[in-house]
Amino acid sequence: MSKVATTARRFMSTATKAKVDWSADVWRAAPIAANVNQFRSWVATADAQAEKYNAAPKPVDFDAAKSKIRDTELVEKLQSFYTSAKLPAETHEWDAADKAAKLEHFEQVKEQAAVYEELKAELEREIEFLKSTKTTEDTTVYDLMCNNPTIHEEIEDELERREWFKDIGLNAK
Repeated sequence: MSKVATTARRFMSTATKAKVDWSADVWRAAPIAANVNQFRSWVATADAQAEKYNAAPKPVDFDAAKSKIRDTELVEKLQSFYTSAKLPAETHEWDAADKAAKLEHFEQVKEQAAVYEELKAELEREIEFLKSTKTTEDTTVYDLMCNNPTIHEEIEDELERREWFKDIGLNAK
């Protein structure tokens, strides 16, 4: 088995183990949604390419080439070169600076996701509060004052300053 085929098989075995849950809430955060979609399409393309090039290449049929090409000497030279050449396996290294930048960006995304989780929890509590204090026919003024203390203080201050018609535009001074 060639080194290329071994590398391809090793890549495929690690690629199949690394399953990502794309439905997780962290991938739906507004600022990163576009980047995540772009990355998902890249991953799909990479997976398709890995499947396409998973198998070792078929050997070259030099006998068929000799029957079709007039210059058989050229084909024989290519065949001897093909059989004698031992090419090293092609390996790719991730640039250290690029890797550091991507890992830093990933950490920032994780921090953003944590902030959004906290914000989500706060908003859910606020929604629950608003639902529980919803104004209905049975709501009293006292309930409104208890649920909105800042508005209550503002109204009391306006009454003390005798600003009766301040909010409707009729300033009687």
